[in-house]
Amino acid sequence: MHLNWPQYVAVSVTVAVGAFAQGLVGFGLNLIAAPIVGLVAPRMLPAAMVLVSSPISLTVALREWRHIDWRGVRWTTLGRLPGTLAGVVVVTLVSQRSLSAVVGVAVLIAALVTLIGNHHPITRALSFGAGAASGLMDTTAAVGGPPLALLYQHQPAPRVRSTLAACFLAGTVLSLTALGAAGKVEAWHVVTVATLLPALAAGLAIAHFAARRLADRSIRPAVLAFAAAAGLSAIVRALV
Repeated sequence: MHLNWPQYVAVSVTVAVGAFAQGLVGFGLNLIAAPIVGLVAPRMLPAAMVLVSSPISLTVALREWRHIDWRGVRWTTLGRLPGTLAGVVVVTLVSQRSLSAVVGVAVLIAALVTLIGNHHPITRALSFGAGAASGLMDTTAAVGGPPLALLYQHQPAPRVRSTLAACFLAGTVLSLTALGAAGKVEAWHVVTVATLLPALAAGLAIAHFAARRLADRSIRPAVLAFAAAAGLSAIVRALV
């Protein structure tokens, strides 16, 4: 897997914590996991971390497919095309050390963006722009969720969960295709993600039981604070 046991354990625990957060508030897996993985196992970025959230997205999309905003999915996916291409250029040009800093900056921006609470209509232009930002952030740092979450944050919860899940699946296909064409996806990335499925399932299972006792608002600030701290750590590590 190109990881030693301490690295694998650290990544597994981080993925479980991220899955727990996403199971409670609808986001957080890669927002939490990506900067930590960048510190302990940078070779997993971005391909493995783009792939690792797919099982959650597929499960939600299938479970709540009736609520998906297909019009929004089409426009955000169109927007992802230029964003993804720009992300591939960044990943190709920067070193692995610099990529850790890119991940850290993207996570900090994502955490700040997620805190914005202004109301806005979901237009084609905004959907396209959110898709472009999501494609860029997902391909470079595996944290493409916040622009889409910001776009849909005032919609009913089932519509938010299902639409974001469908967008994430489409985005994963685009990002992995582009990264593969650039030679940034290797077989061991897929194998490693497969071995992380138990950690992913454990985090989701714990979230299912904890959801009855913890309100979304109580854990949301903690998720964002942890993500911001992890992003800052990735930046410091890359600069030192």
